[in-house]
Amino acid sequence: MSGKELKLEKMLSSQDAAVFLRALAAEIENGAMEQPREDAFDLKDFKKIKIEIKRVGSQVELKGKVKFNDPETGCRDEDKQADKGKPKYKSVKKRMEKTFKHISAAAEKGVMPDRADIEAFVADSDLMVSYPGHGDEHYEAYSTTCVQLNVAFENNDLAALRERCAQLEAMRKHCHDQYK
Repeated sequence: MSGKELKLEKMLSSQDAAVFLRALAAEIENGAMEQPREDAFDLKDFKKIKIEIKRVGSQVELKGKVKFNDPETGCRDEDKQADKGKPKYKSVKKRMEKTFKHISAAAEKGVMPDRADIEAFVADSDLMVSYPGHGDEHYEAYSTTCVQLNVAFENNDLAALRERCAQLEAMRKHCHDQYK
């Protein structure tokens, strides 16, 4: 475990999967496993649990991800950012998703997007790359492409704008595949 995230992947019988899930539920409720097991882990400071359950033949495949609060401060990364006067990272990302959708839809219809959408997207992109730990190694290329998107808009170059939208979408997918 990295201290902030734990991943697990198990192939179990249906009975063992049920036992594991009951133990997980008990830990969430009580703060500790009822019967300590060799694969037990401490969930008392979790902030998010995702579990995917698939039947594979006679077995059950469990995949999970547990995200924890920061062990030093006990608070979530988003809360720390909000304390520094910045909006929550997730809020910025949601705004960006909405404005990028408007920009892309306009470009696909063959019209230039609204200036307000471009300005909001570029401003939120600048803000997004100021949050560490969310794909920092991609930030420079992403920022360069955002500048190129803005230049294409200012030059009224729809073909270049469409191309930059496609590049940004590919970058988003690549980064999200890596970090989500």
